[in-house]
Amino acid sequence: MYLQLIKLAKTKTMKRLLLFVGVFLILGNLSCDKKDEETNPDQFPGWLQSKITELTSPQNLCEITDITIIEYNGETYYHVYCGLWSCMYCQLFDEKGNRPNWETNVWNDFHAKQKVIKTVPACP
Repeated sequence: MYLQLIKLAKTKTMKRLLLFVGVFLILGNLSCDKKDEETNPDQFPGWLQSKITELTSPQNLCEITDITIIEYNGETYYHVYCGLWSCMYCQLFDEKGNRPNWETNVWNDFHAKQKVIKTVPACP
């Protein structure tokens, strides 16, 4: 009788463990950051293509670099980010390729009011 209870407990425990692991894996998979679409070589302005090449070529970082297109205060910005970089928004550019002047008060609410349009791989 005691052995049957142990087997039953193990079975229930194993079922719970498998259920927990299954739910954890499913939620983990669903929460992964997915790319919106594939990158078209002509999708970015010429200056941005040059900047991507400049930033990713020396260490072959192209495959782990993304471009996030952001709208803020009615203007479009391009955020170039590689998973190995520790500086967030260091490679943020406006439509003309200019970096923002973070010292001005215009950027105080950037994080709160930015709208991410899409994120795409930097390279096709």
